[in-house]
Amino acid sequence: MSKRTFLPHGSSNITVDNDLITVDITGPCNTEFFERMEEQITSLRPQLNMNNYTSLVVLRNEALATPEAMTYFTNYLKAVQVRAVAINLQYADSPSITEDICKKAYTDAGVKHRFFSDNVSASSWLRKCMATTN
Repeated sequence: MSKRTFLPHGSSNITVDNDLITVDITGPCNTEFFERMEEQITSLRPQLNMNNYTSLVVLRNEALATPEAMTYFTNYLKAVQVRAVAINLQYADSPSITEDICKKAYTDAGVKHRFFSDNVSASSWLRKCMATTN
């Protein structure tokens, strides 16, 4: 039986600023969304110091995903070498539920992460993470 493929649900805007990737996501998201996001981020690798980059994830609206999509995302996180990820829940419709789901993915993947309610504090923390050598 072949795998059914769906159109990506969710949208993202991805930018890079001095080894800090910002991924602004509007959900909900499915596995195909995360597959597309992975391709987009992979195409940015030539612009990054792969030994010392971070990511700011801004979640908007109902920024939740199916269990299958979160499993895919967790496996993706295990494969990348991101120094740290800051997650801004300021615009999420269900910040506590979203935080619980995200915390599980980032913790299971062993990725250093922290939750914020604004981009300035999140970016500041990420720049500090990039400045440390451990």
